[in-house]
Amino acid sequence: MRRSPDQRDDDRLLREGARRFLEERCAWTPAPPPAAAQDALGREMAQLGWLGLGLPESLGGAGADALQCLTIIEEAGRVLLRRSLAADVLVVPRLMRDGPAGLARLAPGLAAGDVRFALVPEGPGGIRVTRTSGGLRLTGRSALSLDAGSATHWLVEAGGPSPNGATLLCLEAAGPAVESRRLIDGRLGAVLAFESLDLPAEAVLATGHDALARMAEIRDCAVAALVADAYGALAAGLDLTVGYLNQRRQFGQTLGSFQAVQHLMADAFCDLETLRSLLLWTAAALEGEPGERRRAASAAKIALGREGLAAASRLIQASGGIAMTEDYRVGHVYKRLQVAAGLHGGTEAEIRKLATATLSPEGRRDDEAGAA
Repeated sequence: MRRSPDQRDDDRLLREGARRFLEERCAWTPAPPPAAAQDALGREMAQLGWLGLGLPESLGGAGADALQCLTIIEEAGRVLLRRSLAADVLVVPRLMRDGPAGLARLAPGLAAGDVRFALVPEGPGGIRVTRTSGGLRLTGRSALSLDAGSATHWLVEAGGPSPNGATLLCLEAAGPAVESRRLIDGRLGAVLAFESLDLPAEAVLATGHDALARMAEIRDCAVAALVADAYGALAAGLDLTVGYLNQRRQFGQTLGSFQAVQHLMADAFCDLETLRSLLLWTAAALEGEPGERRRAASAAKIALGREGLAAASRLIQASGGIAMTEDYRVGHVYKRLQVAAGLHGGTEAEIRKLATATLSPEGRRDDEAGAA
């Protein structure tokens, strides 16, 4: 991904400032901070301009590209921030570039930190949209949504995958039953139950093929954010583990001096760099055509579920028993990656999607010849 000298300088300053703030104000602790403290941190992030970073300049934002938005999310992953920034920093600002006015009018509140979004994917049973005399009616259950319980607005996917019923909606966070879930990594998720919820027609952002296209973009952006967050968590975990190995002594030597341990850390580093390369591809692909974006996001998600989790396992193996304690961060890094690997489709589902998007249904001629 080519960057001009000015862009590289901006990227470096953004990363350094984000890391300094997050390490000073959001340092990881085993116990989650109170909700009021998290709200206060959200307002501070808004004052720093992070929530308006990806908004177009016409809406008062900085017009930053995907790589810069993902940098903020990556640095948040380094401190295992318990609030998901995917929707507010990356997904919604991109939708506001050419989205409907009903969404764009929320841009000032988003930039100020008064509006917080959560992505609400459709559940296995689907969310049905029916027309009524007064507007719309939603019935069904969502899939797991991060931070839906603390958001002010929800982006809800419904009626897919057929274009006949596909609908993308923006709802104020009120009405449906919110079933909270505490995830293994300490974050909060929720499942929304819509029981014949009546909505005004203004809640609709897109329908039909337009809705399917926007839902696909939302999912790819959400996957990119998951990978960026996981990469940041894993990179910080590797730094912590290397520091531990260079201090801990056994048989009169540091653990890091043993060749077997060095090989273990080298493998973890290679896995980490694989994830980094695919993250950069995904960041570039988010600005390109949908097919390339879909392939990049799937490849990065697959690497997260394979190389990412393998690297986290190696960190635990090298750290020993301390990594399994609640007060040590490396075990929480592994849990963070486990959650990320399961959200928005598991690893095997992504492999099938990538195969479908890449291979011809008829197969390749050389494969058929080889089989014969």
